[in-house]
Amino acid sequence: MPGEGYRILLGCRRRSEALRACSLTFDQIAGVFALDHEVSPLRLYRYAHGRTAGEVVAAYNDLDPAGTATLRAPRFYDYEAWPQAGRRPSAGAVAIFARVYQTAARRLLTDEVYASYGVRDRDLLDQADHRHLDANHSRQVSAPAVPGTKGTKALPPLVPVPAPARCADLLRAVGAEEADVKRRELLFELALLLGGTPALGLLRHLTPPERERLAAAARHQGPIDAATIDVLDNLTTRLWRMDETMGPRQIIPVADAKRALVQDLLKQGSLRPASRDRLLHVYWSLSHLAGWAHYDLMDYQGATQRYEEGLAVAHELRAPALLAHLHSLSANMALYQGKPTVAMDHSFAAEGWAKNSGNRLQQAAISLMMARVSAGVRRDEGGLRFLDRAIDLACEKRNESDLRHLFWISPERIARHAVFCLVELKQPERAIPLAQQTLVKADPGWNRERGILYLEYATALIQKREIPEASAMIGAAAQISVRHSSVRLLHSIRQARVRLAPWEDNKHVQDLDERLRSLAILV
Repeated sequence: MPGEGYRILLGCRRRSEALRACSLTFDQIAGVFALDHEVSPLRLYRYAHGRTAGEVVAAYNDLDPAGTATLRAPRFYDYEAWPQAGRRPSAGAVAIFARVYQTAARRLLTDEVYASYGVRDRDLLDQADHRHLDANHSRQVSAPAVPGTKGTKALPPLVPVPAPARCADLLRAVGAEEADVKRRELLFELALLLGGTPALGLLRHLTPPERERLAAAARHQGPIDAATIDVLDNLTTRLWRMDETMGPRQIIPVADAKRALVQDLLKQGSLRPASRDRLLHVYWSLSHLAGWAHYDLMDYQGATQRYEEGLAVAHELRAPALLAHLHSLSANMALYQGKPTVAMDHSFAAEGWAKNSGNRLQQAAISLMMARVSAGVRRDEGGLRFLDRAIDLACEKRNESDLRHLFWISPERIARHAVFCLVELKQPERAIPLAQQTLVKADPGWNRERGILYLEYATALIQKREIPEASAMIGAAAQISVRHSSVRLLHSIRQARVRLAPWEDNKHVQDLDERLRSLAILV
């Protein structure tokens, strides 16, 4: 390293150590250094950590998920020099640097550099957030405390961001998202309409004609045609993917704003019956999604309200499959709340509507729910037969009448719920190997589902008194929780920890407690 560069690094290292002692995060330190050094964010974060290029390159190569990284110092200097010189790093490389520097990938890029990446790359950059690794980073957790643990208190509902601050943040984000001035104005209008900055992750996947079509519908400029409703449908599908990857807090503002838009479109007197039915179906889908998200935040009142609104729409559509599905979700929520009578009532209603629907895929989903209720309420092993029936129904070939909300139904996904049933039936000998097999096949993008499966696996291990392995599984679920805003997942982690109470003095449990405290899951 040249003498001047090394002198700067040593000075930054000393200042960083002093600032860290004052509990500043690496993000804050990089912001302080930016006042004195006009260099790229990638170099600022190296200064904030006080590392040489060689040290960063070694850490990068160690973290490469494929184990084949061959980054060298000259190429790393090229990355740091970009965009004035050098070479732009790939989005995957920036995501790894974010982990090295214990920050969010987005903070390692200027707006101009971020805008130069493609749509899929920006999705990756948005999701790569490793600030939880910073010991000085305080993460607010809103999961209610569980008796038997030193949990955190529940926080009040999120306070809406004031309009001026919301618009300023959105303007900056849109500027990084879209270079063309006219398209930027349209994107800003649509993002503001659909809940603000979180909506950009959805809108970036729309083509310019699709954005214009959506804006025209919102302005009531012309009739609502099938292509416009297709755009609304596709956005809802992407919202589901965002929920599984990032969590309910990110999608609720968008889902609620989109429901308001669809509600406004339904008031148009010129709607054709077929278009109205399709819009009602979109409104049902958004009520379904919002209800699930509120449930995931353990906001049971909000979830019940959205499910009831969805049931009203399903009755208007005379769609027994949609009625069956929302009753099954209500049964599942009641089961989680420990309300067996309510769960049974909804399960019987769901079973009846599913039979009337004639849709075998919907019947598979209801059979799955019946298995969970039977195991969780009755502790009846006969409920496993419902799972067998669900798998048989899900194996059948799909047709055009199959519904979009059942996109997740497959024999593999249904078989995964057998782990829950076997744990409830206290049969760990069968649950453990099945959990191991399911984790191997699990989609890495389904973060919350993997987290819940880790906890079910941990419960089975606790039943077998295999404490080290159970502690490791709870720790794995905790690691997922830092990237996902599911309050239900956090609550379930604490419940799993309570089951380890008899082994408080075990070293593995103590190590787990230390890790949970570092992630602000326990205090």
